[in-house]
Amino acid sequence: MIVISGTFTVDPADREAFLTAAKAVMADTLLEAGCHAYCFSPSVTDPAVVHLFEKWDSEDALGPHMKTDHIRAFGRALKDLKVLGREISMYEVASEKKM
Repeated sequence: MIVISGTFTVDPADREAFLTAAKAVMADTLLEAGCHAYCFSPSVTDPAVVHLFEKWDSEDALGPHMKTDHIRAFGRALKDLKVLGREISMYEVASEKKM
């Protein structure tokens, strides 16, 4: 299993536009084979931060996602916004235990 976690730092003036673009890409991504979770969440304490969380079966499942029309559309939408930074990490998870 692959988990991707990160943050985008967005000019607070562009936060709503970022979240609108994020909602569109989330809806399409959740329909992809091998995707178990894909979520952008605005920080409740910092208006410039949006968190990202993804869970995929494998890197093989993630690969085609990066070439989809909805990811390209999301990238185009971000070009019009002030995205001040992003920090995203991928983790290979050997096991999962419900809490």
